[in-house]
Amino acid sequence: MSTALLGAISVGRVIDGRFPLLQELGRTEWSSAYLTEFDDGRSQKVAIKIFPFASVQATATLARWDVARTLSHPHLMTLLYAGRCTVDGEDLLYVVTEYADEILSQVLPERPLSLKEAREMLGPLLEALSYLHRCSLTHGHLRPTNIMVVNDQLKLSPDFGWCCRTRNIYDPPEAGVGNADPAADIWSLGILLVEALTQQQPVWDMSQAGDPEIPAAIPEPFFTICRECLRIDPERRCTLAGIKARLNPAQPAQHGFHPAEPLVEPTARPSHGPRSWLLIGALLVLLFVVAAFKFGWELTPSSPAPASEPQLQQPAAAPSPPALTAPDPSAAPAVVPSPPAQTAPDPSAASTAVPSPAAAAPAQAAASGIVKGSVTYQALPNIPENILGTIQGHVNVRIRVEVDPEGNVSQAAIDLPGPSRYFAGQALQAAQNWKFTPAQVDGHAAASTWLLRFQFGQTQTVATPSEEFP
Repeated sequence: MSTALLGAISVGRVIDGRFPLLQELGRTEWSSAYLTEFDDGRSQKVAIKIFPFASVQATATLARWDVARTLSHPHLMTLLYAGRCTVDGEDLLYVVTEYADEILSQVLPERPLSLKEAREMLGPLLEALSYLHRCSLTHGHLRPTNIMVVNDQLKLSPDFGWCCRTRNIYDPPEAGVGNADPAADIWSLGILLVEALTQQQPVWDMSQAGDPEIPAAIPEPFFTICRECLRIDPERRCTLAGIKARLNPAQPAQHGFHPAEPLVEPTARPSHGPRSWLLIGALLVLLFVVAAFKFGWELTPSSPAPASEPQLQQPAAAPSPPALTAPDPSAAPAVVPSPPAQTAPDPSAASTAVPSPAAAAPAQAAASGIVKGSVTYQALPNIPENILGTIQGHVNVRIRVEVDPEGNVSQAAIDLPGPSRYFAGQALQAAQNWKFTPAQVDGHAAASTWLLRFQFGQTQTVATPSEEFP
């Protein structure tokens, strides 16, 4: 359907039989926002945003909105309801959120933000985006229309993952190629900041390979932040932590801008400080020692070689117990090493054979041995059915967990994320709640490493654990 229907929807209509349109709040090319009421027992005023069904990837968008309803953050607006309805025979999608007292898109046509306002806007935005990224989610639709003020608190609209079929400058160059990652939000944030400070979007020819042009009138630190956000190559864009460090230089920038693109190019010059003189002195002492050794060796008369004597066979050193290191994941499962195979005695040899000390040590190590741990509790991700229904085939995710001697997960990390950051994040969250019977080494409880393989399908989610160490 065309977006002409949005213009035909007027105040007084009731959406989905429950949301009356009381007042128009704003309109874009692909959506309209209205004031409405949400009857949850107290009849509160809320906002409803309506989208033409054909303008978005409807199934994926609804699935992401269902996820958004489970999120909670002080700088992320509450998503109350999302659904699909029919108006005059045409399909629509809609989302119901908190009512905003002010929207950035309403301010920018009148004036740009001051430097103080831009700083006050960036702080909450960075916190909200950091929260989404920690949940393995991206917003994907950072725009002035989605920056809200609710009860004097800046919030980000929760209708993240809105999948529009058209592109504009807010969409990063890599949009449409695979799943969106946090670098996509960084690009959108750079465009948003330029527009907020200048009332104009940066100049950029999407058909060219160069980075967008940042207006020189933007003062620091915002000029550098915008420049580092708007790199064509997503690998070269700054991180959220880098933006925070640039915004608040008093804080140590442990995860600042990528070193591949230094902010200030240092000037190379020779150094003759104390460390250089110490190095030269150490080198001279080393040369002196080598020369003295060589000189003394040449003046020492060689001693006659002692007469050849029969050599006593020394017993082989007892091999040390196997090192407790994690095996190569691609190798076969770890097993307790067995003692060397004993060859059958030669009948012609002496009947009494005394075992060498080398044979006793492996047998003793195998006797002490390693007892593998086991899983006592599995936690599976709780994925909504409508999200599982979007899976074609299976989604495979691997999570590596470190288990302490008490059987609790001390650390978990994504080993194989698969094609979806959402499913990887859900698997990681579930893996942290697993419980284990600890492994035994020499009769004592020991730490262990496990690989948990999650397989998501339309009908079920399966987890397969395997112990990698010890």
